Amino acid sequence: RRGKVESEVSELVDDLRNLMMPYTAVNFKEDPKNRKHTLAAYSKELAMPMGVSHILALSQNAENLNLRLARVPEGPTMAFRVTQFSLVKNVRAIQRRPYTSAGIHQHSPIVVTNNFGDATAPPHVKLMRITFQNMFPAINVATVKLSECRRVVLFNLMEEEGIVEVRHYAIKATPVGVDRKVRRIVQT
Repeated sequence: RRGKVESEVSELVDDLRNLMMPYTAVNFKEDPKNRKHTLAAYSKELAMPMGVSHILALSQNAENLNLRLARVPEGPTMAFRVTQFSLVKNVRAIQRRPYTSAGIHQHSPIVVTNNFGDATAPPHVKLMRITFQNMFPAINVATVKLSECRRVVLFNLMEEEGIVEVRHYAIKATPVGVDRKVRRIVQT
């Protein structure tokens, strides 16, 4: 985050860090003297020595909450206006049975890009799709284990409104077509 922000935005930063797990600096503390740095200065002084590939920076002024997503060190940099968001604690508060698991953040999430088109899509849409996919490590379908697939990050482009929607889901595999008693034995 850059500059002064409301407490909800600070919680959003924590939620974004959890979304990016395990490849993120969860306990990173912003230094007040570094808050005025540009993204180029962050990439040169802070990100490059730590091997960071992308920087997400939230900033807030009186009217807007903005997210800048930069590929380190050479770019590109994309700017988004955050129109609305829900915190994890608010989503869990309204769920009847919120899903929690100790090892859910040990592996990176599966990335799904929806409505970003194919090779004929406009260049800015292709750039967004490629950037979103490259923020997370690629999954090798031949060697991936089902136990590692615990989360999904969905990037949904709504072209008519010009909005990119980001959703984070926890998933679990359950046997289908099995008696309930047998399913409980298999799941434990």
